[in-house]
Amino acid sequence: MNVESLRRICDDMVAAMTRAVEFAERAPHTEYEATSPGGEVTVRVSGAKELLEIQIDRRAKRTVDNLTLGELVTQTIRSAELLADDARAQLLDGTSIGGFAVGDVLRDPGELLSRFQPSR
Repeated sequence: MNVESLRRICDDMVAAMTRAVEFAERAPHTEYEATSPGGEVTVRVSGAKELLEIQIDRRAKRTVDNLTLGELVTQTIRSAELLADDARAQLLDGTSIGGFAVGDVLRDPGELLSRFQPSR
């Protein structure tokens, strides 16, 4: 590996760290909202997956039994949290170091290491 390659990798690492810090600072203040398929429940969570609000439509109180409503709330919270996870994944997949997407490295570091192992 030559000096220029190392310099590029260092620049990539600095850029990746900058993006990660900016995302981490924004995440608690970024909100993600999900609504149940029938519109009975709407949930807002922060990028840090903090539950901010649950809204239950008035109709749901008359048309949905308590157990079903509880399931809808749980599923809708999970959907909102997945939106936050997707935002994090997009950041990681859109950030590369040395030509490798950070998201790929974090998902399967062994695969990356195998690329650098000498063939037998």
